[in-house]
Amino acid sequence: MKRNVGILAVIAAAIAVLILAGTAFAQDGGVSVSDGSAEDGESGDVTIDVTNVGDPGLGAWTIDISYDSDLLTAVDCGAEQGGVCNENFSDNEVRITGASAGGLDDDTSLGSITFECDGEGESDLTISLSVFADATIGNPQDLDPSTSNGTFTCGAEVAGPTDLPPTGTSFVSDGGSSSLSWFIALFAVIGVLGLAASYGVVRLRQ
Repeated sequence: MKRNVGILAVIAAAIAVLILAGTAFAQDGGVSVSDGSAEDGESGDVTIDVTNVGDPGLGAWTIDISYDSDLLTAVDCGAEQGGVCNENFSDNEVRITGASAGGLDDDTSLGSITFECDGEGESDLTISLSVFADATIGNPQDLDPSTSNGTFTCGAEVAGPTDLPPTGTSFVSDGGSSSLSWFIALFAVIGVLGLAASYGVVRLRQ
């Protein structure tokens, strides 16, 4: 009996640990930067999003996004939730920072970045958190969220339909073969008309 009670106690303790771990993860939440793409010489946007931060919500954040400056140029950025954004924070980093007295406890976007492609290839978009704290009044607590990095792909301009033949162009390259095809079609039509005429004659005779 005592052995069974001991086993049950261990199981209960394990369940409690799992529940607490899950609660802690939900409290800390996650930060992600979306993937983006553009043609060489063109620009595209990515967003910085935060999810699953529990009560009392996200109170302060400073997030840096690093990128390959040989391939990309950050040409603009915009902050949400009352924050500010600096696309020229360094040669290869964009910084977005802000604070919320009431706490952000819903999934939300913290801002967006516009990158311009200076070539062809793929650049990692890597998140670095300088500040990420909850909105506890008088004693903000540091959070340890999961992070999900993104990528930005720069490709060549999409080729137009220049390789397709012009409208009305014959797919038969040999002029003799084309003429032969017309003759065959003509004789086929004559043959069909001849059969129709013969059939009509037979019907008249009947």
